[in-house]
Amino acid sequence: MTAQEAVRMTTVLEQELDRRQADITLWNNFYKGEHNLGFASERFRQAFGGLFERFADNWCEVVCDAPAERLTPVGFRFGTGDEDDPPAADKDAQRIWQASSMDAWSRVAHTEASVKARAFVLVWAEDPDAVEVEPEITVEDATQCIVAYEPGSRRKRKAALKRFAGDDGYEYATLYLPDELWKWRRSRSPSGLLLPSSLDLSSWQPRGDDPDQVRIDNPLGRVPMVELVNKARLTDDPTPEHRQVIPIQGALNKLIADMLTASEAGAFPARWGTGIDLPKNPLTGEEMDDPELWRLAVNKMLRASNPQARFGNFEAADLRNFVAGITLLTEHISALSRTPPTYFMGKVQNVSADGLTVADAALASKCWDKTLFLGEDWEEVMRLAFLVKGDERRGKNPLAETIWRDVEYRTEAQHIDAVLKKKALGVPWRQLMEDAGYTPTQIDRMERMLEQDADRAARSLAFKTPDGQDDFGDELDAEDADAREAEGALA
Repeated sequence: MTAQEAVRMTTVLEQELDRRQADITLWNNFYKGEHNLGFASERFRQAFGGLFERFADNWCEVVCDAPAERLTPVGFRFGTGDEDDPPAADKDAQRIWQASSMDAWSRVAHTEASVKARAFVLVWAEDPDAVEVEPEITVEDATQCIVAYEPGSRRKRKAALKRFAGDDGYEYATLYLPDELWKWRRSRSPSGLLLPSSLDLSSWQPRGDDPDQVRIDNPLGRVPMVELVNKARLTDDPTPEHRQVIPIQGALNKLIADMLTASEAGAFPARWGTGIDLPKNPLTGEEMDDPELWRLAVNKMLRASNPQARFGNFEAADLRNFVAGITLLTEHISALSRTPPTYFMGKVQNVSADGLTVADAALASKCWDKTLFLGEDWEEVMRLAFLVKGDERRGKNPLAETIWRDVEYRTEAQHIDAVLKKKALGVPWRQLMEDAGYTPTQIDRMERMLEQDADRAARSLAFKTPDGQDDFGDELDAEDADAREAEGALA
């Protein structure tokens, strides 16, 4: 590909990236609780001024975080296709995963995909000039990256682009292709805003250690950026987790704003009085309507000289109608997003463990569905990582598998009870430990500990006397005597 063709492809990709910015910004603002209060009435503004300027009863964050916090990859397997050699968790893959801190950043990737419909993962060499090249995995933002696919395919990546603003007054871009990379930079406007992508093609200039360096070979043979999508579709674009609840979130904010306005205007009982003689102006003899007369407080009392005077008060505004509407909208958010009602309740009362499991079933089902698609993406990420190391056997292995932590909510008693029942069915020990929620690293450690316990037990049996008593006390006494003699010699 020539430099002009690379610039042209860069421009096409960034135009599509620009088209996505408005939606991503809206979705991200709702997740952060930065909602538009344009629905607030003039009376609301008069009553509270700027007190509730940034008010939002934000449930979008809960809807997005609920599935993301349950999606935790704990390892990878690379099958051999041999039925007599069942694959175990790959230790090299675990080391690569940990070296890039992906046990933490994978959670960020899932959250970003839930909020912005997409997240991206870039795989490249940490130090291309090192003697032993190590892969580096990084999570990238949807406002900066885009992946293009081959026509008619939703899996085969054709190109990828990462565009970002530097601190030196330049905007940078890297075009990733299966066999090469192109690096560019261009100036930003004096105001600091990014220049529009529709500028002349010559606006992109080469970037690199060498002023003329713009093209870099890609030894992987694949586009090194993987797109993680939320709610994948065949022809439609993916959508964020809270897309369908955003309108309800706006209605919820309005009801709460109306309730606050009503509480300010009528939540306290208004008082009335009849037959009250108003004070008179001593000069003119006219009655004076003194406002201070009607400003009641705990240390003030109303009195009247007219025996016919009467006092009373109106009923306070009933705010329960607002509460009922707010509760209804919250229930709709829970149902549409398949988020358990317990996430929306301040406290849980009189709910059994079985009831919690039933309430959690919809979210668990949604999370299992997400592991199918996200698992494929993470497997491709790990293949790329092995290609960086030059390991084509695992880098091109179609039998890769992502190992996930259990997405269902269970009490410890329920979890262990399920494991014991599986054991009764003959499920192997290592699989039981995975089902119990232990990571491959923890399982390997437990296996070594079991081996050590078995060695100790074997040694103990070797010192048994014919009558079943332990017979290694003399050896231990001898070892203690030797130790004391050595300490005395050192002294």
